[in-house]
Amino acid sequence: MKLIYTSEDRLMVYHFKNLLEQKGIECVIKHDDLASIAGQVPFMATWPELWVADPDMENWAKQIVRQHQADAADPGEDDIWVCEHCGEKHAKQFTECWNCHKSFEA
Repeated sequence: MKLIYTSEDRLMVYHFKNLLEQKGIECVIKHDDLASIAGQVPFMATWPELWVADPDMENWAKQIVRQHQADAADPGEDDIWVCEHCGEKHAKQFTECWNCHKSFEA
């Protein structure tokens, strides 16, 4: 088994697990139940970890995780809308401007 990803954000660890499993990569999450001992051990030791079962899949799995992180960090122009009222930029998943609260109408 090979460690692929770890984060204090439990939901992201599970998101990446689901993403990898959709690609046919068998993986498991370790340390998911250690949050209760946070403060008694180094905090990073309590973070959930995503491991792939097949070491040969390590590079492919890491590439999928990195690509997903890059896509999320830098949305393309097709994934952005600009509020017609105040000019604020938003990702497509948001339907209301956070700045002026006007709705986006596609």
